[in-house]
Amino acid sequence: MTTGMAEMERELERFPSSVVDEFRRAADKLRPKLSDFDVASWANQGVEIAKQTVRSWEAASEYFKASPEVLELLNATQLLDWGRQGGALCQESPSLAVAFFRASPIAFKSLRPRNMQSWANLGRGFYRGTWKSSALSAKFFEISGPVLESANFSELERFAELIDFLSHKSADLAAECMAMGEHVMPKVGGDRLAFVRLCRAVAEANWREVKGCFEAVPRVTAFIQEGQRAKFMDMTADMAKSGMPNISMFIGETATSLGRANAASQGRLLDLAQNLIPKSYEAAAAFLRNAPALIGRISEGQVEAWYDNGLRILADNPDGGMAYFKIESNTSEEVIEMLSSAVELERIQEILRMYCRGLAGAEIDIANSKDMADKNIGWVSEDHATTEGTTVYLPAEMNKFGSKDENFSFFKVVSTHQVAHIEFGSFDYDFEAPGSRFQDSRHAREADVQKQKQERAQARAQRQPEQQDDFPLTPGLAALPGAHQPAAGQPPVAQQGEGSAEAGFLTDMGRFFDMFAVRKLALDIFTVLEDARLDFRVKAEYPGVAPAYRRIQEDALSLRPDIKDMPLQEAMVEFLVRFSLHQLKGLPVPTEYIDHANVIAEVAKRLLHIAASVEDTSEATIRVYDIIADLPNQQMDEEDWSETDVQDQDLSEDQLEDLLQQMREMRGDGQGESEQQEGGEQDYESPPQVDFRGDFKPELSQVLNTLRQQAGKGQSGQQMQMSPEMLQQMLANSPELELDAESGQFNNDLAEFIQNLVKEAGSQKSEEPGQGHGPIPHQEEEGGALEAKEPKTFVYDEWDFRAGDYKPRWCIVREKPMAEGDTQFYTDTVHSYGRMMNQIRRQFEMLMPEEYKKVKHLPDGDDFDLDAVVESIIDKWAGESPTDKVHWRRNKVERDVAVAFLLDM
Repeated sequence: MTTGMAEMERELERFPSSVVDEFRRAADKLRPKLSDFDVASWANQGVEIAKQTVRSWEAASEYFKASPEVLELLNATQLLDWGRQGGALCQESPSLAVAFFRASPIAFKSLRPRNMQSWANLGRGFYRGTWKSSALSAKFFEISGPVLESANFSELERFAELIDFLSHKSADLAAECMAMGEHVMPKVGGDRLAFVRLCRAVAEANWREVKGCFEAVPRVTAFIQEGQRAKFMDMTADMAKSGMPNISMFIGETATSLGRANAASQGRLLDLAQNLIPKSYEAAAAFLRNAPALIGRISEGQVEAWYDNGLRILADNPDGGMAYFKIESNTSEEVIEMLSSAVELERIQEILRMYCRGLAGAEIDIANSKDMADKNIGWVSEDHATTEGTTVYLPAEMNKFGSKDENFSFFKVVSTHQVAHIEFGSFDYDFEAPGSRFQDSRHAREADVQKQKQERAQARAQRQPEQQDDFPLTPGLAALPGAHQPAAGQPPVAQQGEGSAEAGFLTDMGRFFDMFAVRKLALDIFTVLEDARLDFRVKAEYPGVAPAYRRIQEDALSLRPDIKDMPLQEAMVEFLVRFSLHQLKGLPVPTEYIDHANVIAEVAKRLLHIAASVEDTSEATIRVYDIIADLPNQQMDEEDWSETDVQDQDLSEDQLEDLLQQMREMRGDGQGESEQQEGGEQDYESPPQVDFRGDFKPELSQVLNTLRQQAGKGQSGQQMQMSPEMLQQMLANSPELELDAESGQFNNDLAEFIQNLVKEAGSQKSEEPGQGHGPIPHQEEEGGALEAKEPKTFVYDEWDFRAGDYKPRWCIVREKPMAEGDTQFYTDTVHSYGRMMNQIRRQFEMLMPEEYKKVKHLPDGDDFDLDAVVESIIDKWAGESPTDKVHWRRNKVERDVAVAFLLDM
């Protein structure tokens, strides 16, 4: 060590030991890289810094500690310049110099040496001699490195200017925004300057809202495309300058709304909103919140047409324009309705309700499919129509076709098909009732199935005599009414369910599906055949809807998947689907199984008769199932397919039975259901459903209707016959729930499911006279469109005198049946308030009806106005021009005062 270095080290020994320790460590690292002169100059700078003030030794210690890392990024000259900048900061405040030296190793990874002095001056600019300003300056140096990793120095300068502006308003707010800037500035990417401009505009308008802008950035980056963020923030800055309050709320709501549109649409919507700002920033905000959602209902060009119409209204009536862009006026909704091809269920719900009630001849209700899915009682689709026997559930909106008429026709066809389930008895299936189109085969098949089950049970008992089946309850079922646990080793108690023909079955549908080994296949076949029967019946009995029905069938047929890509069993079910959609020519079928397909078609044709019933559908299901289940479910090669046509002639029942018998004889021994899943076969999967036919759940619907009947009897004191154990056993094997569980849609908690089912069955609507339907929910000051969710509740438009238009669905009316009164109340009132009645009568008598008032000074009328005649003669004698308005007449405009009072009431 040279003499000069030793002297400087001795001077540093006057300070805490950490200073000398850092000096020695740094000197050892710098000597190999710097000349002796540069090392000496460097050391002298540190000593001068340490001697400046009482606490400046802390700055010197950080200076020595950071020097080796800084030298990796700067040359010797720049290192010494860096020390001089730190020394100047130390003269202001040692804490500033400490933060400067500590942040330098990270900052100089991105900061160019020529910007070193500017960087130091930016930090110095925050210091005003207080501890808060000192902390703010230190925080600036701390965040500079992370910010500069993604930003350039010019952007850092603009950010520093923003924080400096805020620091004059509130040092605490400036510190919070400075801390958030470390994370926010990198997030906004290349739009940092736009973000800073936005915050500066907000700060100048209302500095307290700037923090909200920092907090809203994640939504901007999450929902607005990168190329549109700067445009959005610049537009928001203009709105802030225009005086818009709650900017942070606007940013969050609008960014989320714009997230529904793609990048190109976002840019166009922002351009349109920008044009609105000079006229009304509130209208611009409302437009951006609502327009992205409209793109789903109308095209982007149609949104611009809607915008242009609102612009004209805004110019004439600012309040009307505001209501228009908020979509809180009838005019706005009428324009959207005119432009849109979509049909909303809410708008046609009453029409469809009357239509469905007329078809079914029963009190059928119409509801949104989402309402059914939310109940968690087995129906899970929000986009498909369905019914459980009392209510038809339809999608909230239909925009499948390019015109309103087509979409409305689709709604009509869909609702007609669902009502057909009710009108033509899909849910009234009776296992014991005979069919009219087929010979009964259900009882013989049931006997065979029961015999096979007994033989298998006996075989298991012989193999494992010490083990017997038991049926533990799903956890949570014990909480249900009537739940009980069978004794160990005992089967569940079979109870007689209403409508079932044999103990142990909850419904006739359950009894029927229990006869099939592959219940999913049986349900699919039954559903397709029943839909075919209903479609034929609807077109036969309601020819008015038949053309629309055929168009929808043709459209559904065009969307069916390629049958050649399916395994054999699924392909044969798809063949049946296409036949049910009236494709009779060119049906693809594996060449080897054309005879099977023709027999299936002949069976299905027996249902296309006005006398066919749901019991006939079950008989047809048995016959078709036996054919399809016997086939191997394996993929067929492309060259193995042919096309076939369905014959026009109908076979007699005996001829059909002969064909079926031939099919049975063609089966090889050991080729039935028991040999399935061998030779590369696949598990059976249901083909895609036909869209307009919706969800059909016959077994669940019968269970729900049975529960409703029992719940009604329970109110009269009778005990429910359907126990939770029986429900559990049925639902565990239900193919209707199995399909939904495989798709991950069904909640597999059977206990909760059964509770929901029982609750739905027991729900009753209050119809007691004099009772309302619950309290009116409180609405916020801003208000909003209402929805009639309760029985006997209706929504109406409300006149907005400022906008000069109606607010759609803005008030709600609850129909409240009143108890019938008696004449005694009227008599008592007249007797008690007789004097007041006389006074009221006198006031009414003093009202002069408009038709009895004279209108004078008219050029012609009923008679002369004598006063006017006299004045005219005097004027003539005085040499002035007399008036010709010397007549009077009665006002013929009638205004009945009683009508006005009645309207007010």
